[in-house]
Amino acid sequence: MRNFGYGKGSGRGRGLRGQGRHGSEGRGLGPEGFCICLRCGYRVPKQPGIPCAEMRCPRCGATLVREGGYHHQLFLDKVKGLRKNQQDNPKEQ
Repeated sequence: MRNFGYGKGSGRGRGLRGQGRHGSEGRGLGPEGFCICLRCGYRVPKQPGIPCAEMRCPRCGATLVREGGYHHQLFLDKVKGLRKNQQDNPKEQ
């Protein structure tokens, strides 16, 4: 008798079908592109087979992210929000 766990199913779900952990993330950026440092702006060509997150910035030591990837987009949205907030609420002197 095979034991598949406590549920009624056999453990053969549909999965994410290439969508990634964040739903529709499956951008398919391919082997080309760049890995960038969000801290200092260092940019290096992407090396096929090596995820950007496994690389460190030689200038500041921060982890690199894929240009145009999910985490890069989060960073850009955050920066855009900060700039808009600064324009809407200028400091009074």
